[in-house]
Formats: sequence, C-alpha cells, structure tokens
Amino acid sequence: MNRRRQSVRTVIALVAIVTAAVGCSNREEGDSAPASSEAATTEAPSASEAPSTEAPTGAMFGDLPSPCGPATDAGVPTIADGQNGGDTLKLGAANDHGYEGAPGLTVEMLDAAKAFAGWCNAQGGIRGLPIEVVDLDGKLFNVPPAMEQACSEVFAMVGGGWVFDDQMFPRFHECGMISFAGYTVSATAAMANGKVQPIPNPIDVKPASWLIWAKNTYPDAIKNTAILYGDFLTTKMVADSLKASMEALGGYEVTQMIPYAPAGEANWVPFAQQLKDNNVSAMSFVGEPGNLILLYKAMREVGYVPELVLNDANFYSEAMVAEGNAESNQGFRARTAYAPFEEADRYPALQQYLDNMAEYNPSGRIAGLGLQATSAYLLFAVAANNCLDANDNVLERECVLAEGRKITSWTGGGLHTETNPAAGLPPECGLIMGVENGKWTRIYPELGSADDNGGGWHCDSPGTVAIEGDFGDATSGVDPTREN
Repeated sequence: MNRRRQSVRTVIALVAIVTAAVGCSNREEGDSAPASSEAATTEAPSASEAPSTEAPTGAMFGDLPSPCGPATDAGVPTIADGQNGGDTLKLGAANDHGYEGAPGLTVEMLDAAKAFAGWCNAQGGIRGLPIEVVDLDGKLFNVPPAMEQACSEVFAMVGGGWVFDDQMFPRFHECGMISFAGYTVSATAAMANGKVQPIPNPIDVKPASWLIWAKNTYPDAIKNTAILYGDFLTTKMVADSLKASMEALGGYEVTQMIPYAPAGEANWVPFAQQLKDNNVSAMSFVGEPGNLILLYKAMREVGYVPELVLNDANFYSEAMVAEGNAESNQGFRARTAYAPFEEADRYPALQQYLDNMAEYNPSGRIAGLGLQATSAYLLFAVAANNCLDANDNVLERECVLAEGRKITSWTGGGLHTETNPAAGLPPECGLIMGVENGKWTRIYPELGSADDNGGGWHCDSPGTVAIEGDFGDATSGVDPTREN
C-alpha cells in the first residue's frame, strides 16, 4: 500500500471515530429514517412563556413547532453591526468535502444544511430573514483559511464540523464567532466556550446506557473484554475513554488493549487468533466498519467469535449488512442515540428530514451526520427566535448563543433521544441495534416493553458516567474573557 492510500484510509478511519464520538448513525444514501420525544425546554420559563396545551396549528418538524416563518409585526430582524449582517442570515456549515484524498468527506452535513434552509425559507426564513448557507470547506488540512472565511462571511457556524477542529482556535475567539456544532473531535473543540451542541460530547462525561445494557445482559462475558483500536493518537484516546467508562461502571475487566495499524491490516487472522487464544468473551472495536468486517470474517475463519461484540454508533452502517458481509456479522451489536432508519414510519421528524432532502436537495447525501446537522439548525433557529424576543428584534451572536445555552431538554423534534445542551451533557437514553438475519434489527428496548421508557428509548439514571484520564488538552479552546 502506498503512503498516499494509507493516509487516506487513516483519515477515513478518523472520520469514523468522529461519528462514534457523537453517537450518530452512519447510514448511506437511500436509507429511510425516524423521530420521537418533545420540543425544546428552556430554563426558568415565565408564566407568559408556559407552553400551550392546545395542539399546534402551524408547520411542525416532528413534534417541534417550526421555528421558521414570515416577519412579525416588528418587521424583518436586523443583525448586529459587524456580525456579517445583510439581506440574508449567513450560516456557515463546516465540513471537509473538498479533501482530494477522500472527496465528499462529511458533505452530508452541508447537504442537510441546504435542505433545512430550503424548508425554512419556504416558510419565510427566520421571521422573514432568509437563511443562506455558506460552505466552510476545511479540505481536512486547511481549517485556518476556512476559519478566516467564517470570520469574514458568516453570522454563526451551524451544524458542521472539521476533523481537525483544534485548528480553528484561537481565531474562532478572536473574531467573536459562535458555533452550534454538529460534532466536535478534539478535546479543544469539545470543551471550548462560544459554542453549544444539540448532542454534547464532553471529554469527561460519556453516555453509558449501552454499557449498562451489556453489563446487565452479559455479566460474565464482560469480565474478559478486549478493546481493539487503530494505533493513532485520536483513536487511542477514544479507546482509552471507552476503557475508562467501563472501569467506572464496574463489572468490566478490560484484559487486553490491542492496537492495529491505523489504515487497517493486510491480514486480520492473527488478531482473531489472539482473541481465540485468550478466550476473549466480549469485544469492542474502535475504528471504521470496513476493518471490523474484515476482522469478523477472520474470526469466522478461525472458528471463534466473542459472545458479545458491541460497538459505538458509527458501526450502525449499511456496510455491516451489505451483500457478502451480513452473514459474517451475524450477532453484532451497536448503540445509537438516533431512532433507527428501519423504523422511519414511527418517527415523523426523520421523515421530515427525508422529505426535506427529497424536495430541497434531492442530489444530497442522506446519512446520520445529516441528522446531527439538522438538529443543530433547529436548535439555532429556536435560539435565534428567543434572542429576537429578548433583544428588540436584533440578532446578536452572544444573545443567540446565550439562548441556546438555556435549552435544557432537546430532541431535535424527535430526531434523537433527549439531551441537555445547556449542561453540555450527553444523552442518558439510547437503544441497541443488531445484525440479525442479514439486516439491522432493534435489539433493545423492545417497543412497548417495560424497558421502553417512551419513544423507543431505554433510559438509565444516571445514564452517563464521569471518567478521568488524559484525553487531550482543552486549554486553547477556552477564552475566559467570553461571557458564554
């Protein structure tokens, strides 16, 4: 394998870790989709802000009343001086689709942004102010120029992310930018101020419902757990945080941490044999689906598959059930914080996402990252409306950010399980998908069962776990002079 190809595969593996870290599914074009729960809840609502018990009569996004529409009696909003105001509300979608080594990298976030803008603008925009999506293409290794573009062109960064997002600092703070991030990768970006996320991803608190399920369901198997990970700094940090999560929960014994080449191995049989020789009974794999598929085939070849193979959300992928793969991957389990694409008819919000893509961006890519982007745009739009109410119909960055950071309950209208953007905490609820009979199938909770806490999710209290360790330096992402 030449160095260029190896570098590309390493990057793709890293992007897979991005999706795992934020708990999204990684479905490809042509999949259908879901929704659930409730609309946004903000801190300390006044009596005048109490929600109506009457059914909403306007446009909806799942169970969320649309935050888009025509101008109110106050007129079309204005944008604060020096914050890229104009006839449109310019929102930047960070992505890396222009990287020549992997064209289209995370383009689904940009595609979802365009579809959301089309849907919103058809209703009038944000109180009559149309949204204009600006493509902030970091081309993987060119984040600083993309950050300069953001500073000079957009009011806010919404619904995107860069793989090497630590490179956006300190410029992000210097120009007073705000972000409603679709995802973060580095500790620097994850713990930065000046931002809010629909599904927060702090480095020191992790979702645990999937690990609690495994602990309760496979109490003996998890006493001999192996974690395999790409031998790359970011991948290793994800593996270390997973190990720390298991240890903090108790009941797990991580007996082996097994690194593999970041771009994958030419021969996975030695790894399968190592699992067999050590009688490993539970396993997690940190990386991307393509490499796990090859390992699974090697495990079948040596005649040994651990009792439990449980992975993070990026493995909820069509690749795992593609022709030639599904039989080898039988019994595989993965968590997700998003409702399953296979149950699209149960979830109006994801059907709305699909409808928006079909109508406003039919050539765009449908995938889990698009759901994250859509949730971020909805969160921004709700916060923008609240800012306009509080700020005499003037949009101002810190005002919008402050309103976003008041939202304590968020599901994106039902795109995903409930999160707490205000507290920056990951979700306490989730579900387990599995490969059964050649297709993805809901494993847990069973719909309508005692384990279903509503909307098809199982929730634990607490459903998160605090961890300790060296998972990266967050210092440069924090500007102590900023209010938010």
